[in-house]
Formats: sequence, C-alpha cells, structure tokens
Amino acid sequence: SKRVKVDIPIVGDVREVLRNPARAIATADTLAQALHVSVRTLHRQLHEEGASLQALKDESRKTRAIDLLCRSARPIKQIALAVGFANEKSFARAFRQWTGEPPSGFRRGRV
Repeated sequence: SKRVKVDIPIVGDVREVLRNPARAIATADTLAQALHVSVRTLHRQLHEEGASLQALKDESRKTRAIDLLCRSARPIKQIALAVGFANEKSFARAFRQWTGEPPSGFRRGRV
C-alpha cells in the first residue's frame, strides 16, 4: 500500500507564529523551522492554500501596528521597528498602502 501524505492547512499555523511579536521580522527560513517544514514545503503549501508569505507577514504587521498605535503612546519610529521595518519612512509608506492614511493621522483619528 502506498502512503499518502496529507497536508494540513498551514496558513493558520503561519498566522499563529507571526502573532508573536518576537517573530515580526521572521523570514521564510525561521518560519519553516518553527513549523518543522522545509522552506520549499512552506511556500508550496501556502501557494496551494492561495496565500503568500509576504501577504501573511503584511497582515500580521498591519494588525500589530494598528494595535500599538491605538493602545500605546510609543513613538512611530519605535512602532516601525517593533513590527519589522528598517525605518519609519518605509513603515509609513506601507501603512498608508494598508489603511489609506499615514500612521500619525491614523493615531490622531483614534484618540
């Protein structure tokens, strides 16, 4: 009898790993290690589920950034670093794409 490998959904597992703030700058390598799969298997399973690693990382960063902007008074530069951006400018650009407004404007609108 031939053994058939059944893949379990990996999108939820990736989201769970990315929820950990320490994983904000997770790479395909570190995620694959955390999930005990190869990088190739990680990408293949995500593709089969219609997801991409970059989209899941962006979703996680956006959620955490919004949470930090709304619940803390941390400077935007610190939030940018906390969610895995190299600098405030690249974070502000990404945040504007996600929400349609800059982080400072978003925060002002929620206070």
